[in-house]
Amino acid sequence: MADSGRCFFASGRVNLLGAHIDYHGGCVLPVAVDRGIVVLARRRDDRRFRLASAQFPDVIAGELDALPDRAAAGWAAYPVGIFALLASEGRRLPGFDLVFAGDLPVGAGLSSSAALLVATATAVAALTDSEQSPIDAARLAFRAETGFVGVRCGIMDPFASALGRPGHALWLDCKDQSHDWLPLPVDRMAFVMLDSMTRRDLKQGGLNRRVEESLGALAVLQRELPGLTCLRDVAPEELDRRRDRLSPLQFQRARHVVTEVARVGRARELLRRGELLEFGQLMWASHLSSRHLYEVSTPRLDALQELALGHPACYGARLTGAGFGGCALAVVRPAAVEAFAEQVAAGFADRFGERPAVHALGFGQAPGEVHDA
Repeated sequence: MADSGRCFFASGRVNLLGAHIDYHGGCVLPVAVDRGIVVLARRRDDRRFRLASAQFPDVIAGELDALPDRAAAGWAAYPVGIFALLASEGRRLPGFDLVFAGDLPVGAGLSSSAALLVATATAVAALTDSEQSPIDAARLAFRAETGFVGVRCGIMDPFASALGRPGHALWLDCKDQSHDWLPLPVDRMAFVMLDSMTRRDLKQGGLNRRVEESLGALAVLQRELPGLTCLRDVAPEELDRRRDRLSPLQFQRARHVVTEVARVGRARELLRRGELLEFGQLMWASHLSSRHLYEVSTPRLDALQELALGHPACYGARLTGAGFGGCALAVVRPAAVEAFAEQVAAGFADRFGERPAVHALGFGQAPGEVHDA
């Protein structure tokens, strides 16, 4: 081998508010968390690659001059997508051995795919001595997931992983990619992940169908509102006035988007002022909208959200990620996390016969190389 192995890490994320609006140009409030993906990487002296994961039994090997397509690559489509995009830009890469591990459950709504992509982009840039800003890594990861893997997602997940900052939420405008960091009252709020114990595969169509349905609503509204480029720019009253132009399903999807955009704008001001009870009410409204209008929740996620709100130390709770399974996020008073977790887990077990995984989450940070302590 041309060099010894090196270790890189990228964080997963939870999204405080802004469900399914990143691909409609909305603003979102994700937080990088202290769980993520580690990649052990070394450069080869040939043009071959080998990819392995602690979560999957297969080892994917191939040639950089004959990259597999996404179907042949399987789970490795994510790192292979990074190789393919860099090659399309004229980059002649060396070979790599990459081994992935981490503590982000796949399909749980904590953005394991974005963390894997950002970790890969970070490792490849470091091993080739290439200049790469965090935003460069985020954009490359986004293009790989949408253009190579084929998930019709927005920019939030890779940006949250690449731009994480402890003690802050990322305020990200998904229309123009402008961003800022919003300090959070960390002495008064703790994040708790509530796992529904069900998983989803976004490539199987749930997310892509929601994108198509909501873009169908946009296409109708564009005939009524010349110059409209995304649903983020439709005011709720404008949508209501044009309800009869849309199918009932299109109206539901668009109604979720435009009301969620308004909720995120309000949430930014509430968090700046530390008004967590009012912010929690917006989380509750977001979950109901995701459940009834966008229809991405599940009975288990609904139960977790209801059980969380039944504890007096919980400010708010909602599903996080794309839905269709995965996790809910609760914002809780720090001193009550243990009692809160036990009450929610016991209530869930009474309903479904199994205890959910419940974990307190800390803050993550920007991706980078991990050195020995």
